[in-house]
Amino acid sequence: MPEPSPAVTTGARAVLDLAFREWSAGLVAALARRVGLGRLDLAEDAVQFAMLQAARTWGFRGIPEQPRAWLLRVAANRLTDLVRLRAPEVPEVPEDAPVDPDALAEEPPRYAAELPDDALRLLFACCHPALSREMQVTLTLKVACGFSVREVSAALLADEPTVAQRLVRAKRTLRACRATLEVPSPDALPERLGAVHPALYLLFNEGYEASEGHDLSRAELCAEALRLAEVLLSHPGTATPEGHALAALFCFRAARLPGRVDAKGAFVPQEAREGTEASPLLLARGLRHLHASMGPVLTPLHLEAEIALVHAKSAVPGPEDSARLLALYDALLSLKPSPIVALGRVVALGRVRGPEAALEALGPLRAEGVLQRYPYRFAVEGMLLEQLGERGRAADCFRQAATLARTPPQREYLLTRARACG
Repeated sequence: MPEPSPAVTTGARAVLDLAFREWSAGLVAALARRVGLGRLDLAEDAVQFAMLQAARTWGFRGIPEQPRAWLLRVAANRLTDLVRLRAPEVPEVPEDAPVDPDALAEEPPRYAAELPDDALRLLFACCHPALSREMQVTLTLKVACGFSVREVSAALLADEPTVAQRLVRAKRTLRACRATLEVPSPDALPERLGAVHPALYLLFNEGYEASEGHDLSRAELCAEALRLAEVLLSHPGTATPEGHALAALFCFRAARLPGRVDAKGAFVPQEAREGTEASPLLLARGLRHLHASMGPVLTPLHLEAEIALVHAKSAVPGPEDSARLLALYDALLSLKPSPIVALGRVVALGRVRGPEAALEALGPLRAEGVLQRYPYRFAVEGMLLEQLGERGRAADCFRQAATLARTPPQREYLLTRARACG
C-alpha cells in the first residue's frame, strides 16, 4: 500500500486501505482484459499509479463521490500511456474507453455466472496451466491478493530475489503463450483449485500473522480469505470437501483472532489467553464447514482444521487435548511433510512428553534452511530451554527470534521473554 500524504485524513486513509485491499485485484483484472495476462505488469503499474495519485490528492481535495470509479479512470489513462511507452505491440486503450467497472471488458467474461467475483476471476486466471504450481501461487499472491514482493517472500519462506525472478518468469511465460484474462470453463475450474486453495491459505496466514507493518494481525485479510473460500463453495464446480475444510480452518483460527492482542496492541501468548472466549458464531460456522467436508479422502486441510478446532476450544489444551494434538500432527506430518509442520509437532510433543523429548525432536530441524528465517523456530527452542531451567541459552534464542520478527508486537514480546530469562 502506498504511503499516504501526511495531510490525508483518517477517512481518506480508511478508503485508501479499502481500495488497496479490496479493489486493486478487480482494477487489475479489468485493465488486464485489455492487454492480456502477459502484460499484467502494465495493469499492475497503472493501478499502483492510481493508488499513489489518490494518496497524494485525496487528503487535500477530499474523497471523490465514487472513489473506485476515480481510481479506475486514472488507472485506465495511465495504462494508455504505458502501452504507448513500453509495449507498442499491445493494442492501445482507446481514449474514450469506458471506465465503468462493468464495462471495461470488451465482452462479458465467459462463464461469468460460475465466477461472479473479480478477485476470484483473477485468482483463477493467475493459475494458468502453462505455469508451474510454484509460479501460480507466487503470481496469485502478488497480483490477485495484492501482496508486495516482501510479503510474498515471507508467506512462502523464500528470499526476495527468488520471488522476484519467479514473477518475471511467470509473466514472461504468460506473454509467450498469449494468455488472456479469461475465466476457465466449468470443467477446468476444479483442476486450478490446486493453486487457488494454497493462495487463499497464504492470504489468511498473512492476515493472521502479518509480515510487515505495525500490527500483529490484519483481520481484513483473514475476512477476505474466508469470503473468497465461501464464494468458491457457492458454485458446484468449485465446492469440494477440501474447500469446506479450508473454510473450517479459517473459521476456527479467526475465532480466537481478537484474543491474540490486548487493548494496546501487544501480543498475548497462547497460555495467557485462557478465559478469552472464542467467537461462538465463527466456531459454529466452522463446524458446519467441517461437517460438510467429511468424505472418503482425508487431506492435510482436514487435519489442520481439527488442530485449529482444538486450539479454538481451549487456549491451553489439557492432557487429553494435548495427546489428540500430537496424534493429529503425526498424521499431518505423514501427509504433508514439511519443517513447519514438524515444528508444530515439536510443540505438541513437548506438552505430552516434556521439553527434553521435544528438544531432541527439534535437533534435526535446526539444519532446515527454511526455518533459519522463521522466528518461531528459535522461539520454540527458547521456550523449551526455559522450561528446563537453561535461562541463558533460552534468552539467546528469544533474542535471535526477535531479530527475525516481522512486526513490532512480535518483536517486543520476544525481547520481553529474553529479558525475563536474564
